[in-house]
Amino acid sequence: MKVVFIIGNGFDINLGLPTRYEDFYKFYLGLDSSNDSIQVKKLKEHLKNDQDKESRYQYWSDLEIGMGNYTVNFSDVKELKEAYYDLNDRMQEYIEVIDKKDLPTSINTQKMIRDLSYPDRYLRPLFKNEIYDFLKKWEKSTYETHIISFNYTNVFEKILKIKENDNMKLSNSRFGNSNTLYPIIHIHGKTDAPLIGLNDKSQIKNELLRENEEVQECIIKPKLNEMLAHLVDVKVDNHIRTANLICIFGHSLGDTDKLWWNLMGERLKTDCRIIYFAYNPKELLRPSELNNIRRRYKNLLLSKTNLTESEKKEVANKIYIALNTDMFKLTLNDG
Repeated sequence: MKVVFIIGNGFDINLGLPTRYEDFYKFYLGLDSSNDSIQVKKLKEHLKNDQDKESRYQYWSDLEIGMGNYTVNFSDVKELKEAYYDLNDRMQEYIEVIDKKDLPTSINTQKMIRDLSYPDRYLRPLFKNEIYDFLKKWEKSTYETHIISFNYTNVFEKILKIKENDNMKLSNSRFGNSNTLYPIIHIHGKTDAPLIGLNDKSQIKNELLRENEEVQECIIKPKLNEMLAHLVDVKVDNHIRTANLICIFGHSLGDTDKLWWNLMGERLKTDCRIIYFAYNPKELLRPSELNNIRRRYKNLLLSKTNLTESEKKEVANKIYIALNTDMFKLTLNDG
């Protein structure tokens, strides 16, 4: 039985870490620019001009998509690399500072272990029973749990006090069988080599540079992973393709990771369920609106896949929405 957690930036934000793109932009635009190249100065000026009162950083609400759109301002590969490498290097510096910060002393490690072991406990009773019935076919199987982090920080490792290649025993499964957490995978790299980029060449808006192999190798994440030859992308591909339960937490489902959403969509056509932990404190949970809310988040997730409309209808009941739960609320006063 394989459980796969897809962890996004919401996890770090939940712990109070300043890891939003807007936090980085404040840092980036506050740096000394006296020695910047022309392209870096132009990029920073563009970001500053994007700070209107009504929609702060609207164009760059997603750094990666923003960079793909901004490529129309480059006339050649050299100009693109000047800006992109500076943005990437400064991002690395920023994340390194964050990663060195101490976490809150009140973090409840045991709750984190429970949440990893029983993510379905945050579902409403009817859906919890459906997941339980689904999992019963593996009631005699051992469990393996995998965390695929889209974050650059080592927060999970710090909380669980595990090293890079450590396995860890979690709470037993619902059926009393052993449950092992395998080494955490950072699909976008870590602080030493963060991968910032696009999902595919269609997101490079500069038509003159889009087909340039050097440009693609610079800013397309699947190509970057391929060149690193670390097999991280191969492992993630395998885990998603063989997962029985996928839990998505703290992720915006950005288009620059569309490769993985497509894989999840294909996996839903087989023996798999997804629990999507969505967060929107402004959502009014009126009883009469609950089905509309669930449909909306299911449709959001399915819209990121390449499934046909008929396939989406067939798999929609395999997706469970858990909205505004206490999942991964880890300070002691959070429960």
